[in-house]
Amino acid sequence: MEPEKTPAESTLLDRIVRTVGDLPTMPAVANMVLDKLADPNATAKQLHQLISQDQALAARVLRIANSPFYGCAKNITRLTDAIVLMGFNSIRSLVMTSVLQDFFKNFGLAEKLLWEHSIGCAAASKRVAALLRYPKTEEAFLAGLLHDIGKVVLNLKLPDQMLEIVQEVYNSPGKTGFRAVELRTLGFDHAQIGEQIARKWNFAKEIEETIGNHHHPQRAKVAPVVCCIVHLANALCHKLEIGPTRNPDLDMKTVVSARALKLTPEAVEKLLEEVSQVMASQQDTFFS
Repeated sequence: MEPEKTPAESTLLDRIVRTVGDLPTMPAVANMVLDKLADPNATAKQLHQLISQDQALAARVLRIANSPFYGCAKNITRLTDAIVLMGFNSIRSLVMTSVLQDFFKNFGLAEKLLWEHSIGCAAASKRVAALLRYPKTEEAFLAGLLHDIGKVVLNLKLPDQMLEIVQEVYNSPGKTGFRAVELRTLGFDHAQIGEQIARKWNFAKEIEETIGNHHHPQRAKVAPVVCCIVHLANALCHKLEIGPTRNPDLDMKTVVSARALKLTPEAVEKLLEEVSQVMASQQDTFFS
């Protein structure tokens, strides 16, 4: 059972929630691109015109499109080709990846580990979805990418406390969970804050639900499969020591989402190998 929040802890949570509006908003061009992607009549030409207004965004989209992350067989040299070959759903994922990366411009220990885990969980979620032949692989990717957006918010609002939390968790592999330290230190956790930013940015209900319940997939009602995928991806990253939470001795057979998704131990072992290989190839793409 989670400890009851003290008045001071409730006040801190309320203050952070109230000031979520003070966080950096979605960059203008990225916001226009996401709005256009929601339009069923959008064209590749319109998307090209919008993305081209932000050269940094355009360059990052091309770089990620050519990375092993997406595994496109053809070398993509033009933005138009990326949009046509990869499809609108993939472009949405690339734009959101670019937006999230902007939160980690200054890489200290906390930022590096949090960004590493976000990318790792996105990669793992996509691999799990593909293995399950789940039709919405990009939705799984986005849910994995954004599942810890609450940690990003806390890192911006409470950088000193978050650094202490990250250091404690990172230096106690297999012993201390991130959420447990948050609850002990702050009286609340990143999932609660994450739901707030998900609503602010008008994320799909499936993404919002997964952000709020990625530690408790059994609570998901809107998209339980996506929530289970991200929960498993999160555990895979902990096992592989991708991010601040390191648990190399984690017995994957005990992970509830692996059982819920009916994955065999052999399938989980294959996922571990694939995610490890993908992450090893991503240094130039996401960390330079």
